[in-house]
Amino acid sequence: METNKGIAAPLFGILTLIFTFVGIANWIFQARLAFWICLLLALVSLIIFIRLRFSAIMDFFVSRQARYGANVALSIVGVIGIAVFVNAIVVQRFDKRVDITLNQLYTLSEQTRKILKTVDKDIRVTAFLGQNVPAQNQQRARDMLGLYAYETQFVTVSYADPYIDQLLRNKYDIRVDGTIVFESDTRHEKVTTIEEQKFTSAILKLIKDETKKIYFLVGHEEHEIEDFNNEGYSSLRAELENQNYAAFSLSFLTEPDIPADCEVLVIAGPKTPLSRHELDIVAKYLARNGKLLLMLDPSLTSAEDTNSGLVRLMKRWGVTIGNDFVVDETDFVPLFGPGAPVPGFELHEITRAMRDFVAFPITRSVTPAADSPTTLSVKSLAKTVGGIQDSWGETERMPDGTFSTELAYTDGVDTPPPVSVAVAVEQQVNSNNQDETTGASTRIVVFGDSDFAVNAALREANRDLFLATINWLTLEEDLIAIRPLDLQKQALRQMRVQDVQLIQITSVFLIPAIVFTAGLIVWWQRRKGEDV
Repeated sequence: METNKGIAAPLFGILTLIFTFVGIANWIFQARLAFWICLLLALVSLIIFIRLRFSAIMDFFVSRQARYGANVALSIVGVIGIAVFVNAIVVQRFDKRVDITLNQLYTLSEQTRKILKTVDKDIRVTAFLGQNVPAQNQQRARDMLGLYAYETQFVTVSYADPYIDQLLRNKYDIRVDGTIVFESDTRHEKVTTIEEQKFTSAILKLIKDETKKIYFLVGHEEHEIEDFNNEGYSSLRAELENQNYAAFSLSFLTEPDIPADCEVLVIAGPKTPLSRHELDIVAKYLARNGKLLLMLDPSLTSAEDTNSGLVRLMKRWGVTIGNDFVVDETDFVPLFGPGAPVPGFELHEITRAMRDFVAFPITRSVTPAADSPTTLSVKSLAKTVGGIQDSWGETERMPDGTFSTELAYTDGVDTPPPVSVAVAVEQQVNSNNQDETTGASTRIVVFGDSDFAVNAALREANRDLFLATINWLTLEEDLIAIRPLDLQKQALRQMRVQDVQLIQITSVFLIPAIVFTAGLIVWWQRRKGEDV
């Protein structure tokens, strides 16, 4: 009888371990019914094992080894308790964190920390992180927002799924999954890029509590912000208002000068020329550190440029606007042909956050002038991607002033590639005389096309480019200068479902099974030795 107990007890002990491992595996793979069955079998096996080896178990607990083990366990618990107690005191009294990551992923910049110290009103942050946002980006957003909330008690963070929280999505007019809303009592800012600079700039706009005014010139058949037709800019006005800008129309017939509260003057595709008096008003506005967004379409029906006055004015600011028609046979919109190029963006504050390309239907060349004044920084924003014979600025016209339907590059006559179609100008500020943070410098952005921002063409990339341009002109992006982190070099490949399952099986079941089997073999070998 004793022999049977000696054999049965280890058997039920082994069954207990087996049922336990299998139950854990079933719990991981969401097999709830199998888990409860294995758990029940494991408990039954354990009870039988205890019943068969009850005297041996009791002898163990009163043995010298048990006393030694209990002393060691109590010592370990005591050391852990002391460590937890000391850590709690240190955290409460000193509250310090150490970021040992290579790129300082869990540390806010000094500029951001200084700004957060000036926050004196509640700012609520709602992050719309749905299924279309990669897991890495979601985690990065949560980590960064957690740093902001940790730095100041005035920032509170919550998370929402745009596909579930319909009311919140409609309230903030969320159109892009991954949008993060910064909100105070009276206004809110939306950010679609997970970058510290964007987050801090949004907070700065809220604590400054001001609405900047953008004026759109009218009276020369420009695109108008009150026009809801395909060629109008009404959608653009709505986007500006969503960014807490105020958009107004401006006519020199009723206004003798550009208003003093004008942050940016927009001239969008005039079809009739500005008078000399109007050009003087614009020139004086730029001379007193004005901000101008100029969009001039090419002249397709006449060799005479309707906007020659504005072209000459821009020449004084280091920008050459060609009387041509840009063609790119390498990258263009198939529906419109090579006359609607899709240029590549150059490195600039305006374009650095652009993720998608923007098509410019019917555009002219806009290039930095070779003899621009040294006090000006003139940089191209976008250039065609085609090479020789594939991309150029067509200048040859038919006798009636129109362009030929059979376009071909003529060396020495046409504008050679790569052809620039947008330029940003900034007047260099003498730091000895002016504070760079005051924004007391002229800024100009010139596009060779105005149709990319009309209602019919205002897709997300077009909208982002226009808003980024306005932000740069109003110095919103320069309130702080924080270099974005390149997470691509540090990113690991995202595991597939099969990879996750393999790791779970290996760590939870396979490795313990190998250890258990090895222990069983050793036990059996020792038992055979004892029997001998």
